[in-house]
Amino acid sequence: MAYNKDNIFYKIIRKEIKSNTVLDEKHFIAIHDISPKSPVHILVIPKGCYVDYYDFVTNATTEEIVDIHKGVAKIIDMTNLNKGGYRLITNSGKFGMQEVMHFHIHVMGNASN
Repeated sequence: MAYNKDNIFYKIIRKEIKSNTVLDEKHFIAIHDISPKSPVHILVIPKGCYVDYYDFVTNATTEEIVDIHKGVAKIIDMTNLNKGGYRLITNSGKFGMQEVMHFHIHVMGNASN
């Protein structure tokens, strides 16, 4: 599937649409999900044009891949999800129920104090 730069996440990355930003790093942006499914629900979105996980991991640079995974860990620490548990979810394609055709990771959980 070809990447479409008109998707909502790419518009957020380009700052055409406002978001509730958690982190804005060199290779990714992390935002609060607008329709959270858990008390903590943050999306980690690479700034590069990748459709899904497979596209990302096979075409991104090593620096991008490491940066996004370290970013997920940073968010887990920032939200205290490391104390109570969390879920990392990424969807791919029609059968994977992907809604936005831009790779992203859902970081979800119930923060502990």
